[in-house]
Amino acid sequence: MPETVVHFQIRMPPPMHETLASRARAEKSSLNALIVSLLSQAVAKQESTAPAPSTGAAS
Repeated sequence: MPETVVHFQIRMPPPMHETLASRARAEKSSLNALIVSLLSQAVAKQESTAPAPSTGAAS
């Protein structure tokens, strides 16, 4: 089954774009793949350090 793809446009400063584009070229990757990877890592890191959600049950 094909993966659902969501298109998302982002604005960033030109120096940041050049830094990311250079890194993607060095890794022989697309800019999109690099950004998705970086976002995935940031979300995973945030989820691993976030406190557990409250269950709403009183003690």
